[in-house]
Amino acid sequence: MLGPPVASDRAYAAYLALCNALLRVPGHRLRITVLRRLVRAEVGVGCAIERGVQITTKGGLRIGDGTNVNSRGLLDGRGGLTIGRRVNISPEVAVLTAEHDPQSPAFDGRVRPVVIGDGAWLAYRAVVLPGAVVGEGAIVAAGAVVRSEVPPRTIVAGNPAAAIATRDPGAQAELEPYRRFLH
Repeated sequence: MLGPPVASDRAYAAYLALCNALLRVPGHRLRITVLRRLVRAEVGVGCAIERGVQITTKGGLRIGDGTNVNSRGLLDGRGGLTIGRRVNISPEVAVLTAEHDPQSPAFDGRVRPVVIGDGAWLAYRAVVLPGAVVGEGAIVAAGAVVRSEVPPRTIVAGNPAAAIATRDPGAQAELEPYRRFLH
C-alpha cells in the first residue's frame, strides 16, 4: 500500500537533487568526482562530462574510458547502465533503464539493463529504452528511439529505430575529450 513519503525517501530525493545540482556546476573534474564519489558510478579515465547531465539513482552506472557525455543528457542507472569506451553521447540524449509495466493493474515499475557498446554515437535527443543494446560502433540518429538491439556498426533512425546504413569499422577509433572552458 502506498502512503506518504517516509523520511528516508525524502532524504534520498534530496541527495539526488544535490548530486544533480552539482552536475550543473562548471568543471569536468568536479563532475567526474561527483559521479565517482557521491553517485558511486564507475567512470573511466579521459571522460568528459558536460554540465547538466542528470542521474536518477546512486550506483548502477558504468562509463568506459574516453567517453564524452554532452549536456542535459539523462543517464538512468536504476536497472544498470553500461556505457563502453569512446562513446559519444550528444546533448539531450535519454538513456532509460526503468519504466512502468503497462499491463500491471497497479502500474508497477520494472527495470531492465541497457548496454551501449564501445565507439557508439548517440546523436541529439536520441532515446534508448530499457533492455536495449546498442552495438559496438553503432549510431543512433538524432531523435531516434531504440527499443531493442542495434547490431554493431549499424546506423539507425526513426521511431522505432530502424537500420538505414552501416558504419565503416575504422570510424571513431579515437575520440578526443570534449572539454569546453567553464563547462
